[in-house]
Amino acid sequence: ASDVIPSFFTVVFAGEFNSGKSTLINALCGNKELLESGVLPTTDKITVLMASDDGIDSKNETKTIQVNTGVVAQTELRLLPTSNYPILKDLCIIDTPGTNAILSLQHTSSTLRLLHDADLIIFVTSADRPFSESERQLLQTSIKPYRKRVVLVINKMDILERRQGDDHGQETKQKMVDYVQEHASELLGASPIVIPVSGRDALSWKQLHKPGFVGSEDEPNNSSNLWTRSNFGRLETFLSENLSASSKIKTKLSNPLGVAEGILLDCKREIERRQEELDVDVATLKLLRSDSDAWEKDMKSALQRHRLKINEEWTTGAQVVHRVLDELTIVDQLRIGVGMGRDTFDRAWENANVTLLSADKESSSFTKKLISIASECSETLISGAKKQGDDQIQYLGKRVSVISTGLKGNNSKIIGRIDTPKFRRLEDELQASIIPVVEKTTKYLPTDLKCAENVYTSICRASMLSSLLMSSGVCSTALALGGFLEMSHALLLYSGTLTVAGATSLPLGSRYIARSFEKERMSNASKVESGLEALFNDAMETINGQLSDAIAPYTRYVKAEE
Repeated sequence: ASDVIPSFFTVVFAGEFNSGKSTLINALCGNKELLESGVLPTTDKITVLMASDDGIDSKNETKTIQVNTGVVAQTELRLLPTSNYPILKDLCIIDTPGTNAILSLQHTSSTLRLLHDADLIIFVTSADRPFSESERQLLQTSIKPYRKRVVLVINKMDILERRQGDDHGQETKQKMVDYVQEHASELLGASPIVIPVSGRDALSWKQLHKPGFVGSEDEPNNSSNLWTRSNFGRLETFLSENLSASSKIKTKLSNPLGVAEGILLDCKREIERRQEELDVDVATLKLLRSDSDAWEKDMKSALQRHRLKINEEWTTGAQVVHRVLDELTIVDQLRIGVGMGRDTFDRAWENANVTLLSADKESSSFTKKLISIASECSETLISGAKKQGDDQIQYLGKRVSVISTGLKGNNSKIIGRIDTPKFRRLEDELQASIIPVVEKTTKYLPTDLKCAENVYTSICRASMLSSLLMSSGVCSTALALGGFLEMSHALLLYSGTLTVAGATSLPLGSRYIARSFEKERMSNASKVESGLEALFNDAMETINGQLSDAIAPYTRYVKAEE
């Protein structure tokens, strides 16, 4: 439109269809035939009215040109003689289609584009349906942001007069004006000028008395009730005051500033909105990291509990010799030393339940039990990782920046796909790695029979040594006391020492045997635990990596926005 009307002061009439925009323009110009009007949507194109004396016959009055203004709706330019339409001197009046008419999307888009280029907007609403929803949206979304100068005209006020009778509905009219004034102020953020008129009454009066633009100078002489009730003189007075050269220049200069201010305010609000979202996104990332640390701590506690279970299995088996020796008396152990206590030892060994440790027929049982505990630990870790992944994706799904992606990477701002991590491959690999780690150590453990034989042999040796020492000391002392052997006090003391040493060597030797057996078993336990710990630590590192990778697009987006 700016190519057609580059230097004129532009007044745009906007509003819903059948609000009387065309009738108002006809009344201003004093020609009811100028623009078509009616009950049905009659304005399906943009009509631009301009004054020009070039090649126009005042008797013919009008010259119509079809022009291309770049908007969707058809645009018609009407050049009118200045002598007949003085209001159009240095002025351009634009009649727009109704924003809620048939093909309203095309009409509305065309009207919106013209509103942005207008110097003055006369927004027309009808007294029979004041301030409808579409009018509210037009004011709030297309006029308010650009800080355009707006005059609200309530047309068809004569309807209220006919409904109210002889009092002409003055009270109802004022309520109507107050209603429009209040709601327009809420939408525009400022109190606009509201002028109630009857375009039809004004046009009727002009057809009978004075065609054309009356203006403020003739208002006092218009004593007709029809003209007075139309209140059209107030609208023309407003236009006269605001269409002076100085007023038009002021409006022309202030409109770009208002537009710039509106754009800046919109930008500011958008920046503030994005900053608020970014603050929430940053807080979300911090919360996810904190939650991830807490989850990792919980998983380590779970791993520790399973590690203690494995250690308990080893400890139970490693203490079997302590239980055997607790059941054997000193006499039983001495009898073992002279080869008379084998049956007693076998019963004690059987009672100690030593089959937990690698007997030939039970060698796989202990290994399977260790693998079962380690597998249970693996399942706990993987199930915890899956739940953690689901939880973080569910939480991220509440974020605006993530909702717009549909969690499928469709948002151009977030590069990549945010998705729940899959741990199936890791689960299979972890389960497959547990078996060789456990079997690597347990397959070299001695059998139950071998363990029993080694312990029995060790007890025999300790018992024989104890018996030898005690018998040597007791015999030499007895011979000396019986007079069969002459011994000095030193030799006598030595014999006593041998007796005491023999008496104490058996308990000390038994404890040594038990500790040696336990130490050997627990050294194997340490190997298994070290192998499993390394395995699960690697799994934890892999899980943390996959959890981080799952939300990496969101993390990159937040960091980039910061």
